Amino acid sequence: MSLNKPDIDMFFALETSLHRPEIRASREVVSDLIADEFIEFGKFGRVYNKQITVEALAGETAQASASLPYVSDFSVRPLSDRVVLVTYKSIRTSADCQNNDETLRSSIWKLMAGRWQMIFHQGTPVPNQ
Repeated sequence: MSLNKPDIDMFFALETSLHRPEIRASREVVSDLIADEFIEFGKFGRVYNKQITVEALAGETAQASASLPYVSDFSVRPLSDRVVLVTYKSIRTSADCQNNDETLRSSIWKLMAGRWQMIFHQGTPVPNQ
């Protein structure tokens, strides 16, 4: 599998859609984006499955002052014809603009029944320097 710019843009859109409060609040949309066998290793060491993730995201309270994270070093690597690894750093600035919360992120997306779904995600905090 070789990837071109439209492919990379598609994975960027899929991945970052899960950052948006209106997507996170929709159980239906999140359920479509993540696979039934989904597992996440959260940045604080917790393990989540699809059901827990859908409910947790739907239960979040959007903060008017919260901005979407900035995404840097976005990369897509094919693992097979139907599986890709997405990696990037997310950077969220605190409300007072004094601190950044940086997290290294990795997701595995799999093409199933004609659509891409996330099957794995991990977030690893970057220590403050």
